[in-house]
Amino acid sequence: MSTIDIQFDKKIDNSRIQRDFDSSCSREYLSLTLLGAVFVICALFYGWQQYQWIQYGYQIEETQKQNEEFVEVGRQLRVERGMLASPQRIDAIARSLGMITPNPDAIVMLDVEYAIPADSADSWAIETQLAQRTDD
Repeated sequence: MSTIDIQFDKKIDNSRIQRDFDSSCSREYLSLTLLGAVFVICALFYGWQQYQWIQYGYQIEETQKQNEEFVEVGRQLRVERGMLASPQRIDAIARSLGMITPNPDAIVMLDVEYAIPADSADSWAIETQLAQRTDD
């Protein structure tokens, strides 16, 4: 009452079969392959553009941060230059070194050709005043 299964092995030799060449099938395969390749190249190009966009954003942010730091350092240097150039500080250092105010008869006037041009002294004074104004 049990069933018996019998299996026969068929030895099939397909080596002698030759298939006909189907040109329409190969054209479809080639066109789909090229279309897929174009799609992949476009996707890679789009991904590369997005990556570059993000990298440029990071570079811009870093440059802005450096710019802010440079502006702050410049402001601090202008304040320090203003403090170092103050006449009261220079007078106090000169007195600590033993320098005194000269007598009016000890002052010697130089010839005009050897004197410091008024432009350079005035430009330094104007720079100092501008630095003090920008710091306020």
